Amino acid sequence: SLVHIFQQPFQTIKTFYSQIRQKDDVVKISELIDAHIDEHGFEYTKHRLVCHNVIPQVLRRDQMLHIPEILIEEECWYDEKGQKFWARTRNLSWSEIATLSNIITLSITPNPTWTKYEIDGITDFFGTRPHEVGYAVEYFLKKYTEKKLLEHIKIIDQECLKNNDM
Repeated sequence: SLVHIFQQPFQTIKTFYSQIRQKDDVVKISELIDAHIDEHGFEYTKHRLVCHNVIPQVLRRDQMLHIPEILIEEECWYDEKGQKFWARTRNLSWSEIATLSNIITLSITPNPTWTKYEIDGITDFFGTRPHEVGYAVEYFLKKYTEKKLLEHIKIIDQECLKNNDM
């Protein structure tokens, strides 16, 4: 879990969050799969991301980990009236051996010009013979994900600074 408060309005942070895919060097392809207004009146989008496999070769002992790219699905919901945004990412490539997902929430704070950015994630390798490589892969991915999430916060901060300088 990670919580960060941006001293920027909600709409600014939502816009810059939506651009992270293009700025992340691990993402090779980002494809919009679906976009519509759902039954609650929320704006819904689904992206399919093709990403480089970041697991080091030394940890790829399980055959399922020996792929050059991983497939990630990101679903987003935006409630314009309530000023809330949710995103759920999950790994599709290893769904038979692992649960890898994040839930990201953007919401306004008591100070309406600030935005709360919350991330809850799960990394659980259950099908890689845990006494062998599973624990090491799980530990690596947890640390890697933490680092990536902090990079994403930094990207959003940098975009906010650029936006303020205009």
